[in-house]
Amino acid sequence: MEQNVFPKSFKEEVEGAMALKGMNAVKLSEATNIPEHYLTALISHQSKNLPPPPYIRGYILRIAEVLDLDGGYLWQSYSKTLISKTSGSEDRLPFNRFALKPVSKAKIAVGIVVLFAIIYFGWRAGGFFGTPAIEITNPATDNFIIKDSIINLTGKINPQDKLTINGEEITTDGNGYFEKSWDFRFGPDNITAKLEFKVKRLLGKEVVVDRQIIYRP
Repeated sequence: MEQNVFPKSFKEEVEGAMALKGMNAVKLSEATNIPEHYLTALISHQSKNLPPPPYIRGYILRIAEVLDLDGGYLWQSYSKTLISKTSGSEDRLPFNRFALKPVSKAKIAVGIVVLFAIIYFGWRAGGFFGTPAIEITNPATDNFIIKDSIINLTGKINPQDKLTINGEEITTDGNGYFEKSWDFRFGPDNITAKLEFKVKRLLGKEVVVDRQIIYRP
């Protein structure tokens, strides 16, 4: 009688390949230039701690290349596992134990308008005042060493804030994620590069983060 063979999950594929190559999360992070906390979130399917799918796909293809795996298959495996993990949460029937008492429609309408007004003005005020924040995922640390001449600078800010890198304004997507390529071959210094990430809130403060990149082919 033939025994059914079930395909491995994304977690099993990656951990199995890591074990064969004698790698842990730290070594895989160094080999792929992917921050270790993103690797952990990928393997554990903690989607809330990850950037948008286009970034995740790029990370998975990089992991596949280092671990000698099929990048397309690994991406499909991750997608299927994520879908199976999240499916069903929106399909539950609502459970109502108590009947609501009659309430005036006018009071409901006024309450909804007031609630949305509070939320809207609170959100808008936060976008104009206060101290902005920036999360730089690549390079993850200062004095970051790379082997390739091109590095993708990635991270996240509040989409309402303004970001510049070495004086150049950088656009972000709707969620505040940004990505810019830095090529050592066309820079003033082909060994090191000092990058200044500056994020400014419209009527708030300005935050500056410096990162130095060291190019060692």
